[in-house]
Amino acid sequence: MFCYKRAPESSCASVKIRRMNTPSNEDIPRKVAASQGFHWVVEGFRLYRKTPLLLSAAFGVLFGIVMALGLIPVVGASLSELASPLMVAGFMAAYRMLDDGQELELPHFLAGVQGPLIPLMAVGAVQLLGALLIGQVMFGMGFDPQAVMEAAKRGDATPQEMQAILNQSMPAMLTGLVLFTPLIMATWFAPALILFGGARAATALGVSLRAVARNWAAMIVHAMTLGLLLVLASLVPMLLGLLVAMPILFGSLYASYQAIFAVWADDAPAPDNVISL
Repeated sequence: MFCYKRAPESSCASVKIRRMNTPSNEDIPRKVAASQGFHWVVEGFRLYRKTPLLLSAAFGVLFGIVMALGLIPVVGASLSELASPLMVAGFMAAYRMLDDGQELELPHFLAGVQGPLIPLMAVGAVQLLGALLIGQVMFGMGFDPQAVMEAAKRGDATPQEMQAILNQSMPAMLTGLVLFTPLIMATWFAPALILFGGARAATALGVSLRAVARNWAAMIVHAMTLGLLLVLASLVPMLLGLLVAMPILFGSLYASYQAIFAVWADDAPAPDNVISL
């Protein structure tokens, strides 16, 4: 059982923070059926339909800002990685407002900036450092992404040359996949746990890792469903499909957080400023 001190309401940009009450025999994060992975995407689409234009526009703006940060020389990639949890937190706050039946406005997407800024950026720092370390491991094993891209762009590489490049890169790519998996697991729910539960960054990372591991079957179904959605979105010219698919992805993340963590009982007694997970 984990107990998080709840963040002050003023720090969450007017996001309604509700008490989380769990029966004594309820283990949080709870384990859900594998089929829930598909239903999370359906729920994300349902929430998206409430205000699709605003959600798509907000994603376009926020994603554009994150990408623009990445263009800054030397420090751009780092700033972009640090800012990504802030965008996730903003969408979690937006979907909370929609889920509560309240009117959504653009300032709600700034919940991460106006609220737990430092813990969210700490999650981004973990993502950045983890990606850098894993990248170094892959490079050390002989993985050269530039060589793979150049061979693919040339178009004149023989099957034997492509096979040789793949044979050299495959062990490093598989190793990278193994190493990236726990990193993604640890950061998947971390922004929502920080925003809604007031968790510290280290605690949020650990609980997120546990939650995803416990629900591995549902998460695989979820990933497969999202993968199909993103493939369909990529078929739309100029990547406009992503303006729909990505907000739905964030909506499904909110739905999965609710399913695995949240047992809301606004009127039930609970210790002040404490949320039990």
